[in-house]
Amino acid sequence: MNGIVVLVTTLVLIALIAAVLVIVALLVRVRMIGRIVGTFECWTRPDTSSGWVSGMARFGKEEFQWFRLVGLAYGPQYRFPRRTSTVSAPLSRNTGEVVEVVLSSGDQRIYLALKPQWYNGLVAWLESGAPLANIVFRDDPNTDDQ
Repeated sequence: MNGIVVLVTTLVLIALIAAVLVIVALLVRVRMIGRIVGTFECWTRPDTSSGWVSGMARFGKEEFQWFRLVGLAYGPQYRFPRRTSTVSAPLSRNTGEVVEVVLSSGDQRIYLALKPQWYNGLVAWLESGAPLANIVFRDDPNTDDQ
């Protein structure tokens, strides 16, 4: 009987230590993502029937990155290249505090909910990318290749 109590106590103690370590890892991860310059609060969902997932996003040099707020993976869960990404017109939610948009690039598409000032930043970031040389400067103006 005494051995079973010691075993159960040991297992409970190990489970508590593991839980504390996971919580600490999550907090460190959130803190590290929050320290990345230019991150902002942003929610996402893959389609209109799914629930929103809280996270943080940032405008990288050449890609939009979205990080899940709660999770063990350190890197971004979504990456959208600046050159091929498009964003929809905003749909206002919650009395203008949040707008909903669709961000897409090729076959990849997600719904974003973000504050209006971050939507403006997203549009400005997309528009400020360097133009594609083969579209802006063509060798032969009579050709239609891109």
